[in-house]
Amino acid sequence: MKAVTVPARPKRARRFMRRTATMVALGSLGTAFIATAPVANAAGVVSGTVYRDANNNGVRDAGEPGVANIVISAGGSSVVTNANGAWAMTLVGNVEVRVVTGWYRSQCNDLNCPVGPGSGQDFAVDSQRIVASVTAEANPVLDAGIVPDWQGGYPIPSPRPLPANTTDVSARVSFIAPTGAAAASNCFRTGTAGNRACAIGDQPQFLAQIFNEGTAALTDPSGYLELPAATSFVSLAPSVSPANHPALGAVTLGTFNTTTRRLPFTLNGTLPAGGAAMYTATLQVVAGAPLTTTFQTSGSYPNPVGIRITSVTNDVEGDGCAPAATTCQYGQTNKQIAPDNSDTVGFAIVAAPVAVPVETPPPATPAPTTQPPVTQPPVTQPPVTQPPVTQAPVTAAPVAAAAGCGVSAILVPSCGAWLGASTPARAGNDMALGLSQYESIAQNSPDILHFYKTGGGGFPTASEKSMAARSGKERSLLLYNWKASGQTWRQIAAGSADSAITSVAASIKAYPYKIFLTISHEPENEFKTTASSGMTPADYVDMYRHVVTKLRSLGVNNAVFVWNVMGYAGWASVLPSFYPGHSYVDWIGYDPYAHDKQKDMAQLVERPNNKGWPGFYTWATRMAPGKPIMLCEWGVDVPNHTNPAGVLENGASILQSRFPMLKALVYWNSSYNTQARLDQTSAKGIAFGKAYAKFAASAYFNATPTNAAP
Repeated sequence: MKAVTVPARPKRARRFMRRTATMVALGSLGTAFIATAPVANAAGVVSGTVYRDANNNGVRDAGEPGVANIVISAGGSSVVTNANGAWAMTLVGNVEVRVVTGWYRSQCNDLNCPVGPGSGQDFAVDSQRIVASVTAEANPVLDAGIVPDWQGGYPIPSPRPLPANTTDVSARVSFIAPTGAAAASNCFRTGTAGNRACAIGDQPQFLAQIFNEGTAALTDPSGYLELPAATSFVSLAPSVSPANHPALGAVTLGTFNTTTRRLPFTLNGTLPAGGAAMYTATLQVVAGAPLTTTFQTSGSYPNPVGIRITSVTNDVEGDGCAPAATTCQYGQTNKQIAPDNSDTVGFAIVAAPVAVPVETPPPATPAPTTQPPVTQPPVTQPPVTQPPVTQAPVTAAPVAAAAGCGVSAILVPSCGAWLGASTPARAGNDMALGLSQYESIAQNSPDILHFYKTGGGGFPTASEKSMAARSGKERSLLLYNWKASGQTWRQIAAGSADSAITSVAASIKAYPYKIFLTISHEPENEFKTTASSGMTPADYVDMYRHVVTKLRSLGVNNAVFVWNVMGYAGWASVLPSFYPGHSYVDWIGYDPYAHDKQKDMAQLVERPNNKGWPGFYTWATRMAPGKPIMLCEWGVDVPNHTNPAGVLENGASILQSRFPMLKALVYWNSSYNTQARLDQTSAKGIAFGKAYAKFAASAYFNATPTNAAP
């Protein structure tokens, strides 16, 4: 089977043009270096040494060793200190830098203390976090003397060296304050994000933190999350900002206890002395939640989320509460005060206009719509005269995959998300040449390769297999958008394309790995409302189910089915009628593009409107809780965007913190509508290509090896 030629997708160009018209809060938790400053554009090398300040004088004296395996992170990128405690990062402008550790900055007897004293102590302490302002172009060298915890808490004892605890683990959980407009962000119901006001259907997120405060490594630390009533568990994933320690990646979850509301977990790996594990826990507020009609500003919140580490024995400051005990009290937020191996944080649930309870599945057979789609007049904005931002090049070091990260049976990465691309050449449709062109800009190999197919020819082809299995690189996963050509949905549902489906089944079965397969993508572009057309939403559902059922009956067990729609708000009224049902869909996909109104990744992914549409991501997570989500196509209108590079700024952190179910993004590097291509030669195009390379180098897209995929 050959790939679809350019004339086969003319509607993409028209739709692209039509749409042209139209810091995670940690509270007082954790030990992390943080730097904040105005945005600048000059690049430089930020470096330093983390050392053990045995005599507590703020100077690295002879014999004081460097501290290895401490994470230093800036946005979505991170490095780990070497055996001598040294680290260096190439960064741009004034940026946020963190060193995430379970140990403490020396000479600090309080939750807050100034920079120094001592020539080797270049950081202040703010609410148990170690803080410095970093300007990359100055090539600053920032040192930090740190010490493990000692028995007895504060004040720091007078004998030197400090009497450190050998085994000491601290656990903390903090509410991640969302940002943005109320309609576009979970748990943002007032102007004060600290109010932690969620509604039914929201997905509050929390930063679960495990700190190794002692001098002995911790292997496979385990414990449990305790969930409040009227919430369900969505995910527990490694954090990008602050960066999780790379020695810990995948999480093994136990069986949720409906009586105690506890979900056991094990973090797979070994957390070194001084290391810190950071995970984002996502819950969903479901029906039956106790509601309040007022916003809380102080006091204890009524819906607490708890965390406790139970696997560490001989913890000198632990509470010793066994996993099965039901009367345990939680520790205090201040991790210097014992017991410190547990913690809670709460939130309120308010009455708000939201959709049907999220745990209600859609009907098995969606009824056809009788209402024509709503056509909204285009919105014309005056041009923005702000000059484009030109960024200095960023040299990103290769990011190592997190230990223990794996891939599920339906190709969901346990850590981070996939980043893939459609790769036609700039001139023509040579996909292999286009792959080289993509990689020359992205400085990264795509996790997913995207192709379009019609009819009954065989795929993957020899060329596509070769592209996926490149020598010296990880295997790319394959994504196919397939359509049966020249037939209505009703005809296909009745069996008219069965011979083509049989041929497709044979070729897919012969491929030794699993593939992503979409069936008649973007049906909103083609449907009709008249029953005799054979192209109604009900016809589409029957067709989709028929193809899936036929492939399964022919023994195809290596196809992961992706329901791929446009996701455009103008079709919101008909989207539910196109959904084939949970048992026929493994992933949910849609195709958003950023025009000048979309300034960052959050606005690209989620586009609420003033007519009650919450945005496709929110709609999909409510309609099908737990289903992974994919951007099967996405891109940025570079020539017509004021600052296309800005769309990608902090993109990985935004995705990780606000869209945890978005597990794959496949860039549409088109050859015939080149507005979104990465290799544009204009000033904005060059800046965008560099921004994409930095985006692709983020740890979030390099956490799980594709070679682990079945």
